[in-house]
Amino acid sequence: MVDPDPHAQPLLSTPAYRQPETMSATTRHLSAAPYLDISFANVVIREVLESERKAVPPSYGFDLDPVVRHSLRARRLLLLRYGLVTIVLIVGFCLSPIATIGWLLLCGIVVGFRSRILGGLPPQVRMGIIAAIALSVLCLGGYWLVQSMSGDIGDILFGSSGSDYYGSDFGGDDFGFTYLDFLYPVVLTAAMFAVLFLSRRHVLGVIITELAPGTPNSAPRSANARVERRLAIVAGMQRGNMSVHDRYPFLGAGQFRHGWDLAVTLNPADKEKATGRIRIDGAVLNRRVAEAIVALRSPALSDGEKVPNVFVVPYVVANGWRRTDDPLIDPNTRAPYTQASPETLAAIEGSPQGGMRYYLRAVVPAHGKEIQTPGRRPVLPAQDSGVAVTAFVHLAVEGGMLYVEFVATVMPEVQRFYQLGDILRPERAPAYAAAATFGNFVRENLLAPLWFVQIGWDAFRLSGRMAKSAREAEELRFHDYGADLSVRDLGADYPIDKFLNHLDAAKYISLLDKAVVEEVLNFLDEHGVDTGEFRMKAANVSFDFSTKTFSGGQQIFGNNNRINQTNFPKAPGGGSGG
Repeated sequence: MVDPDPHAQPLLSTPAYRQPETMSATTRHLSAAPYLDISFANVVIREVLESERKAVPPSYGFDLDPVVRHSLRARRLLLLRYGLVTIVLIVGFCLSPIATIGWLLLCGIVVGFRSRILGGLPPQVRMGIIAAIALSVLCLGGYWLVQSMSGDIGDILFGSSGSDYYGSDFGGDDFGFTYLDFLYPVVLTAAMFAVLFLSRRHVLGVIITELAPGTPNSAPRSANARVERRLAIVAGMQRGNMSVHDRYPFLGAGQFRHGWDLAVTLNPADKEKATGRIRIDGAVLNRRVAEAIVALRSPALSDGEKVPNVFVVPYVVANGWRRTDDPLIDPNTRAPYTQASPETLAAIEGSPQGGMRYYLRAVVPAHGKEIQTPGRRPVLPAQDSGVAVTAFVHLAVEGGMLYVEFVATVMPEVQRFYQLGDILRPERAPAYAAAATFGNFVRENLLAPLWFVQIGWDAFRLSGRMAKSAREAEELRFHDYGADLSVRDLGADYPIDKFLNHLDAAKYISLLDKAVVEEVLNFLDEHGVDTGEFRMKAANVSFDFSTKTFSGGQQIFGNNNRINQTNFPKAPGGGSGG
């Protein structure tokens, strides 16, 4: 038995993390998302931080660490906003309880009119609820008027001194309305609007300045030591070449768009000279296919012909359901390793099994290419296509046969709303904040105390939930360490509604599909393998959008696109028969 080399690279590890100097556009947009959508922040915190033992999928094209940190900060700012709103409501109730209750009832009516729940009720029930609320508001208003005037009704009936008529009372004691009766609601309403407006203005300032293109990466730090330890692990895990998954092994690459798999026997093409099946090297085949994909941006091609920025990396998917003492689990952090060494990659590649599977991950990013005339005059700068295409290729030689698997996924751009920092002109930020405050004023007045309690409870229980998830992982022999969320997927603009984006995705899937199939065929031909079976099967499963003319019947594209077409014979006189 050979003793292992103590200086050898570990078979499995967690990559080191180095914070980029600036954030990519995707990172900036995903970091702005928590400030604009608190549900996004809550999901990120719950899945990435509170699930303390789970892995995170590899992050391509963005950095997860600042996204989580900005999610925590966005929640703190929102907690402060609704805490101040709750204080204003409490002060209003102490100074003018009847006016405050009446205002909240009015807010309830407005919110009820806008709610989907109320809109789904039968008209009779809906009108009954509205009438009951309106009657309550009228009763409260009448009660307030009676209480305000009751002290002076006797004076009106039995006389009053003229010297009191021009006293400090607004409109006179005969009506009992003081300056404060009108001043309290006005001041409190102004204070409420100021709190909401200034809070939104501050958030927009963060998005426009700290998350602007080219600004230094300065993600906010957390005062919670446990959170910082988890973030240090997460930041490293995201840089690995392994995806420890829960159910979907291609997290972070988008939704499945096209896929096929086939197995062919490695029979010799010249059966008279051969003595048996041909043996091929799967590792060499993987390298050949990777080179064929990268050749799509070969220097031999002109700038217009190249597929921009296409790259291929090794990618290992691992089942997350494992023993707590499994070699895949780091004994120090108790979280999964996500970096496989070259030696480990070669071993997995040569011994495929269900627990770990080796893929070639080919990515065509959304980055476009510049358009120039033959005279090098610029027509258009490089523009993003809006979608990123990823192909996962698995090649395995087992049982004297070759197994080929091809899976293509499509990732859309980040939701347009999350790109607000790049869309909004900085000078328009105050007007945008004011408009958003007006639009949500009634709803936030009514629901702010409830939201304050909910957000505050989530923030208070963060460390406790992290500790609970860690205890649950240690209590049993097996635990699901697999990631079940991709933050990039969470922020994606599904469904893809631009037809050109669909066509771009179809184009790049076709190119990747064709490159893989042709290189596998070339490799098999070079090694004297009979490729007839492979060609026949590949012709039936390959992704082909090249045919644009349909003769009728039913056409199926991949798994998602189907066209039904009926052709009618021509009617007499040249017209259509339909």
